[in-house]
Amino acid sequence: MFRSRTLINTFTVALGYLLSRLLGVIRDIFITAQFGTSSVVDAYRAAFAVPDLIYLVVAGGALGTALIPIYQQQKQQSRDAGWQLINAVLNFTLPILVIISIAAWIWAEPLLLLTTARGFDRDTQLLSVGLMRLLLLQPILLGLGGILKATLEAHDNFRIPTLGSNLYNVGIIIGVSLLAPIWGIYGVAYGVIIGAAIFFIVQLPSIWHLGWRWHAAGHTTAGITEVWRLLLPRIFGQSVWQINLAVMISITSTFGIGAVAATGFGMQIMLLPHGLIGLSIGTVIFPLLARLAVEQHFGQFAQHANTALQSVLAVTLPASVALFVGAESIVGVLYQRGSFDSTSALLTVHAVRGYALGIAGFSLAEIAVRIWYSLQNTRLPVIVGAVTVAINLTLGWLLTQEGTLVEKIFRITMVFSITNTLEALLLIVLLKRTMPNIILFAKPVNWLLSIGGMVVIWLGSQFVIPILPVQGATTAADWLVYAAHIGVLTVIFGWGVAWGSNGFALIRAARQRPQVEQQGEPSS
Repeated sequence: MFRSRTLINTFTVALGYLLSRLLGVIRDIFITAQFGTSSVVDAYRAAFAVPDLIYLVVAGGALGTALIPIYQQQKQQSRDAGWQLINAVLNFTLPILVIISIAAWIWAEPLLLLTTARGFDRDTQLLSVGLMRLLLLQPILLGLGGILKATLEAHDNFRIPTLGSNLYNVGIIIGVSLLAPIWGIYGVAYGVIIGAAIFFIVQLPSIWHLGWRWHAAGHTTAGITEVWRLLLPRIFGQSVWQINLAVMISITSTFGIGAVAATGFGMQIMLLPHGLIGLSIGTVIFPLLARLAVEQHFGQFAQHANTALQSVLAVTLPASVALFVGAESIVGVLYQRGSFDSTSALLTVHAVRGYALGIAGFSLAEIAVRIWYSLQNTRLPVIVGAVTVAINLTLGWLLTQEGTLVEKIFRITMVFSITNTLEALLLIVLLKRTMPNIILFAKPVNWLLSIGGMVVIWLGSQFVIPILPVQGATTAADWLVYAAHIGVLTVIFGWGVAWGSNGFALIRAARQRPQVEQQGEPSS
């Protein structure tokens, strides 16, 4: 049972993330069909920046990654000590979320005019302000749900948090399909609030069943100091990351109508393989690595870390190639209908290509950061992240001062990809100095065959498949053309994974029973 737990959990989370990303794509299909890449979508994307910043910094990934290792330690002492820690975190987090959200509601207009909405016309700016004030309910609900999510994952319960994440997207789809025809883009925002409430509520029965009961615990509970010690650098790191996205939106808002919307839709496509592979493996591996680090089983720690890194690279690098060369067909199949015309498709295709360059790096960074956090080192990832974000914003601004709208969109997304890849490589190189047995490329020759074969297949296919229709799929013949292109992309991706996976190391390792080893410190 133990030997299959990691594999089962990984597949559970991977399927959950796949469903979540697919629901996200379905959500965007509804939005693009109704609004295209119009200014109202620009306003909606810009309005999300501050609420997302509040959630991610106060109670999102920051608190989750700081909470799980300390909760594992407290739970080893006694169940009551673990639950006291969870209550202390909840009781401390909720007032902070409420106070910050109220302050953001009051200062919504100057916040947006100085940041993500600065390049919009006045009407679009005011629309962003109204949407943001409504969306400020989201971080409160998601924040509380995020703490429950981290607690359940620490108990190896990944199904319910994954279900909650999917129902969050279902709530937004309800808003887009049922409420948007009545209230316009505000209907989409109402759907966000509905989804956030469902995300929180659906997790309550499971954590109750585990034995949690809320009470007004003091903030001096054992372990809370350690949580905040780990949390503060992570808060800074999450702040830098979210500010990075906000500044990118701010820069993009000056490009012209549709630029913010197109880059947002492009990122959603990129997040599909990233969520399916990077986030799913990272979510499962983090509690396991945290336990191994606490128990000082560093041989097993390195083995699982290698498996995670190599498995992520084996899938995301071929996905990066397939997405780059197939951006037109993917965007056409997903979005090109209704208000999403050929101009919207052109903008989104170039955003997808820019983001595609960084899928592997973006996903590897998810694993590398979690490896460092499981070792209770939150400072180094924050420093590396801050440096790469500074490079991203500087180059993004410099390279988009001139050029057409399409060129600017590609450049800013390309720079984003390059700097995320740089972050991942720096984290892994520094990790190898602490643990020399960390290996990223198990068999470099396989990767030459993988990448080379994908390029050859793509170049050869151009002589036999017809050109994609500019207007999108409007006839049965058009759909056949798209099907041919998607088929080629599937072959390309399959070839890349087959050679790059080295026999799917994750599956092979998950079936092996770990050896019992002596305690020891990591190499230095």
